[in-house]
Amino acid sequence: MKLAKTFLHACLLLAATVPSTSGNPGQPFSKYPGLDLQFKVLKLPHFPQSLEEEGYLEGQVRVALDIDYAGELRDWLVLESSHPAFTQSLERVIEDWRFTAPYLNGENKSIVTELGIQFRSEGNVVSMTSVASALNRRFNDLTGYGSRYSGLSSIKDLDTPPYPISQEPPSVPEELIEKYDGSRAVFTFYVDEAGQVRIPVLSQTDGDPDVLMLLAAQDAIAQWRFEPPTQNRKPVKIQLSQTFVFKK
Repeated sequence: MKLAKTFLHACLLLAATVPSTSGNPGQPFSKYPGLDLQFKVLKLPHFPQSLEEEGYLEGQVRVALDIDYAGELRDWLVLESSHPAFTQSLERVIEDWRFTAPYLNGENKSIVTELGIQFRSEGNVVSMTSVASALNRRFNDLTGYGSRYSGLSSIKDLDTPPYPISQEPPSVPEELIEKYDGSRAVFTFYVDEAGQVRIPVLSQTDGDPDVLMLLAAQDAIAQWRFEPPTQNRKPVKIQLSQTFVFKK
């Protein structure tokens, strides 16, 4: 496979920064309208030959990225894909990507963001964009090719409601709870097909809770486990949110 050494500059729309115990841990939660992030793609995903033979001309994958303040890709999760073969093409190369340390206003930041990857069979073209939008399945639908789209499932479409099998509360010192009594934090996170919590991130606060309280909450969520979610008896991924109210 030919190695494509490509530097890409993407103005990424950030969902939120991720708590970090270093890299200025005192202010890790601000939301930003955009961030200039550079990353090196050593291997580009290829358009699957099997799909070319079936007549597919294009495809898309949307992936969530968790990048720490030093530029390490801590976790990633495919949120949408127009065909499993496109997902597999990305899976084979993404661990080889290298990111610069996210940097804004003189500080390194841990971030969670999304990246869209567009596949085109003509010339085996692969392009990347930070615009997070629903996948376009119109072409395959109109031409009659079988849709193999996969994405996040809605809670209302699950066979059973999400059921936690391990859900320990965060361990927060009493003195912090007394000082920030009544403060609130909301986290969003994904649950994958195995019931594992993936990429928990702070989405909202009220009452200015201390950063150590937020770190404790995020660490607790990362350890939670759920019964594997299913839709029509097939494993699926979902997105959930959890609100913590810190009261003495």
